[in-house]
Amino acid sequence: MIRLDGIHKAFHAQPVLRGVSLRVEQGEAVVILGPSGSGKSTLLRCVNFLERADAGIIRIGDLEVDAALATRRDIAWLRRRTAMVFQHYHLFRNKTALENVMEGLLVVKRLPRAEARVRAEAVLGRVGLAARLGHYPSQLSGGQQQRVGIARALALEPEVILLDEPTSALDPELVGEVLEVIQGLVRDGLTLIVVTHEMGFAREVATRVVFMDDGQVVEEGTPAELFDRTREERTRRFLQRVRR
Repeated sequence: MIRLDGIHKAFHAQPVLRGVSLRVEQGEAVVILGPSGSGKSTLLRCVNFLERADAGIIRIGDLEVDAALATRRDIAWLRRRTAMVFQHYHLFRNKTALENVMEGLLVVKRLPRAEARVRAEAVLGRVGLAARLGHYPSQLSGGQQQRVGIARALALEPEVILLDEPTSALDPELVGEVLEVIQGLVRDGLTLIVVTHEMGFAREVATRVVFMDDGQVVEEGTPAELFDRTREERTRRFLQRVRR
């Protein structure tokens, strides 16, 4: 489904990703863990070319591109197969929840307005916001705003949804409602790559957990393998620290 081979990225000659390779099969929910600065979010951004990797191969479905040589056409096609859910929502402040979700359908998918509205209403209902269609972001809680962001991604019907720390900007009491929505996506068989610090979520929901440090994949496996039968000392130290 998704294949990353030898992804490298540096900022101002400082390496951030050092030859990362990763496979994600259709219907998998892969959670990426690691300390701040390990390259997790940069990797997600490279997948859909919010950042261009310096080297490496990106494949989604039957489309494969060399990251360093990808043309605008290549990038456009890859982006149509992915959708990003951001840490800080990135909603249009002057648009309602419904209009925020419709925007991509009108601009990217070029759907007729009536069809876009029907699809947007459906996905907002799916994330529990059927009663908030006409509310502006300023009228929504952080958890509700993030659910609008998830609905916006769902509406585009991507092959994979990329979630970059989807709960880190939320007050603790709002985290659960967003994680519950993401759990629903996993149950529905969507393909997800999630960067998070939520250890409980990773253990309960992920089909596979990847631990990154210093721009590299240190270890990966099922939640049981990574949390209970850790092979690498670096992973063990990280888990011991975050469990305190």
